[in-house]
Amino acid sequence: MLAGDVEIVRRVLAHIDAGTTDEGESWREPVANYLDPDRFAAEMRLLRSLPSVFVPSAAIPGSGDHVERTAFGVPLFAVRGRDGRARVFRNSCRHRGVALVESAGCSHALVCRYHGWTYRLDGSLSHVPHQDGFPDLDTSGRGLVEVASAEVDGLIVIGGVEPGANADLAALADGTPWRAKLAPASRMFNASTTVRPMNWKVLVEQFLEGYHIRSTHRETFYPVQYDNLNVIETFGPNSRITYPYRSVERLRGRPESSWTVERRVTFLYQLFPNAMIATFPDRVVLVVVDPVDIDHCAVTTYSMAEPAVVDGRGGEPSKAGKLIADGLLEDNEMSAGVQRGLHAGANRFVEFGRHESAIGHFHRALTERLAQ
Repeated sequence: MLAGDVEIVRRVLAHIDAGTTDEGESWREPVANYLDPDRFAAEMRLLRSLPSVFVPSAAIPGSGDHVERTAFGVPLFAVRGRDGRARVFRNSCRHRGVALVESAGCSHALVCRYHGWTYRLDGSLSHVPHQDGFPDLDTSGRGLVEVASAEVDGLIVIGGVEPGANADLAALADGTPWRAKLAPASRMFNASTTVRPMNWKVLVEQFLEGYHIRSTHRETFYPVQYDNLNVIETFGPNSRITYPYRSVERLRGRPESSWTVERRVTFLYQLFPNAMIATFPDRVVLVVVDPVDIDHCAVTTYSMAEPAVVDGRGGEPSKAGKLIADGLLEDNEMSAGVQRGLHAGANRFVEFGRHESAIGHFHRALTERLAQ
């Protein structure tokens, strides 16, 4: 169980008073694990067999809504059916393989733009133009190829994307840790994908420690947050890191029964292997990282908020978006620098201290699964 508001505030205030932070085990990650093509290939085989976050539910709120993403090199799309169920399919027509979904949209049916083969929202094949030209075609067996998936408290999660994979969704099947934070943010107001010049693990790492707040974010996050002060919790291979705002000290002297972390912390949920949920006062951001090669990854970011917030502001909820964007730009610059430095040959391993234990937890989970 993750800590409630009162316990989080107690731990944060104790750290402020003592000048400390949560600590765990240190970790040394070999540099070769970021740069070795064979290691990268092994990671991709593993990742394709694991359950993972695909898209937020807010990306396809209504019947016929659909959105695509390439997950671990495999083109997929999610669509919400007339029955309200979200399904995930391999993004390929069963005729000549053309991608059916090229961007987010809404349709009554899924029509291949090449030859017009048409599929219902549940993936079944409903129409083939000039079907007499395919005398041996069994339409009942030529529906879209579905990927095992489940909708869990604001997230659509998938099983392994490798053909024939039967990944256990258990690690992501209980949305209790993030439900209260993500579920109310049911309106998506922005989505984007960018290729970044860094190994996918380097980008994940940038989210999992507050040791860099003062030096990297001197004029963005540091004025409102603390340097190297975090509460770190783990659940299975996943973790939650609490980044408190300086406004949390206003709770001193108030009855504990009135304590709330609302607008006083950012929660960062690392959902193994490659997704992060970050909560901010006026929005929730889901970041999904897809490995491309040892030096590149694709980063897809979904920004969401409560409907009343989005509708009341005409889209972008507030000017806080610029602060967040500027801070992420600083993080990305540092991660790109890390990737360049890994190639310098100065180090045999990357050193993660006891105050960076969430990163160690991530690498330990990955290493254990690779060993299996």
